[in-house]
Amino acid sequence: MKRNQSALLLLSLLVGLVSTGACFRRGNRDSRLEQQRLSLARAVEAEADIRAVVVEWSKASKARDVDKAVSVYADDAIEFVDKGPAAVGKEAIRKVWKEMLAQPGPGLTFSTTEVEVAHSAEMAWEHGIYDLATADKDGKVTDEKGKYVVVWKKQFDGSWKVVADIDNTDQ
Repeated sequence: MKRNQSALLLLSLLVGLVSTGACFRRGNRDSRLEQQRLSLARAVEAEADIRAVVVEWSKASKARDVDKAVSVYADDAIEFVDKGPAAVGKEAIRKVWKEMLAQPGPGLTFSTTEVEVAHSAEMAWEHGIYDLATADKDGKVTDEKGKYVVVWKKQFDGSWKVVADIDNTDQ
């Protein structure tokens, strides 16, 4: 009889361990699913935030508002200027934008094609298209179309800032 009780006790202990392990694994799976859900929610929110900033950024460039256009850059950002030297830092980037926006003609507009957000939702990259229409001294308009890639980084205050920017023409 004692042997049967020992066997039953051992069997109950094993069943308990197996069921505890199953609960633990189920808990891990539920935790992973929750982490994935939160990661996806953060990515969707980040994409929406970035797209909204780009709309305002394009409006600022169209309005030739240098300060607002440059405000999207981090202080240590880099702009890889097409057919020119890289502009490192916000003040160097300001000079590039000031020169570009001072050109006569309809101006610069751009729009996002795609935003890809890292799983951490701390960084993202965006690519899109732009149209820069300028006029010469006789009023003849040159329309330059191109594409760009921008790397965004989430700041401590929750805002998104450009840390790297590159564009080139389609022609």
